Amino acid sequence: MITNEQRAHDIALTLLQSRAKALKPIEAYHEYVNSLLPILKKIDKDFPNGIKEHL
Repeated sequence: MITNEQRAHDIALTLLQSRAKALKPIEAYHEYVNSLLPILKKIDKDFPNGIKEHL
């Protein structure tokens, strides 16, 4: 099972990749965290027990 944290991390990185090229490392990290936290809260609310992967 992929954890909610891993899924939120993957989504936040994907969103950040398109905008981070012009940012300095600290600014990019702040953007990542500011994207990650709302995504994680939403995923935790919608899927409190995680999301099972079908293999």
